[in-house]
Amino acid sequence: MLFPYGKVVTNESFYDRHEIRNTIHQLLKGTQSFTLKAPRRYGKTSLIKQTLLDINQEYFYVDFRKIPRLELFNTQLMEYIYSQMGLRGAIKQIQENIITFLKKHRSTVKVDVTLFEASVELFASDKNEEDKLIMILELLGKLSKELHHPLYIVFDEFQDAVNMSNEIDIYEVMRAEIQHHENICYIFAGSNTTMMTTIFETKSAPFYNFSRKITLAPFDKDELSKEVSQAFKSRRIIFENDVLLDHLIDRCGGHPANTMLVLQMIEFKMLEEDIKTITKAIIDQCYQAAQEEMHDLVMEYLKEIRMKEHLHDVLFRMANHQKQVLDSSSLQQKRKYLVDMGHLRHLRRGEYEIIDNFLRDELINENLQIT
Repeated sequence: MLFPYGKVVTNESFYDRHEIRNTIHQLLKGTQSFTLKAPRRYGKTSLIKQTLLDINQEYFYVDFRKIPRLELFNTQLMEYIYSQMGLRGAIKQIQENIITFLKKHRSTVKVDVTLFEASVELFASDKNEEDKLIMILELLGKLSKELHHPLYIVFDEFQDAVNMSNEIDIYEVMRAEIQHHENICYIFAGSNTTMMTTIFETKSAPFYNFSRKITLAPFDKDELSKEVSQAFKSRRIIFENDVLLDHLIDRCGGHPANTMLVLQMIEFKMLEEDIKTITKAIIDQCYQAAQEEMHDLVMEYLKEIRMKEHLHDVLFRMANHQKQVLDSSSLQQKRKYLVDMGHLRHLRRGEYEIIDNFLRDELINENLQIT
């Protein structure tokens, strides 16, 4: 398959992003922590995993959308710490018999035995999870000083880490500990760009100026066009003319997931029907099929948008190039909501664009039905 859709992709299935990959390579090699902001379905996770694969590095990865409780995060981080000590499946062994675990590994563990024993004592303690988090982060810092290689920690959807505990300020606790860590590169990714900006760029926030900041842009048309054309040529498939592919990428607005979906549908049609030339009619047919497949998701977007007053009207007018009717203060507030929801991208002062091309198309279709 030339164009995988809906999953994390690496290696030959990874398209575009050459410039930003080079930047991230340099940050990773220098163990420079950084943040990566982009809407959902925009390829953040694929980009991070691909760049770590490029430099042949193992890493710890956690998606905070899937970690509702601090206990789960602590357990996963401890499992990673033990893996760096050369111990796989340590948590299960400790739970089965802590004495046997200590005797079995005390003489073979890769790090100082006192650090190993402290880790077991910590995991088996009856301290609350908030206190354990502080001690686990301290332990991670000590571990990083003993190892002879850097550690890479990926915190995906980092803006949701706040939901793990009502007892402490998660960001305050994390920053207080990890600012002292040596030889560890932290990668903070998030899809709520406003919240990520608040966490890392507000002067009063714990993570202010902690890391470099990267915002993931849409696909680069020139780079993607060249790679897609070469991919199809590897199957002896060509475009009828050079303009068609550029128009398709423009039509998708450079949206990574939506672009890949349309390209995959084109690929399947060409192979199933043994066609060797991609025409405008084929592109239009596959684009419409992709629209139909994404229709339910777009309807969910619109349902969510309509729950707050004026949001739909603001988006509708943007999609159809109509003049906004709200006063400037109210309009700015509504645009901020839409940015937070992942539907708008702030380009520059006073300028925004709709992120999802299928959402934009549906809003245009609404206008056509009215007229």
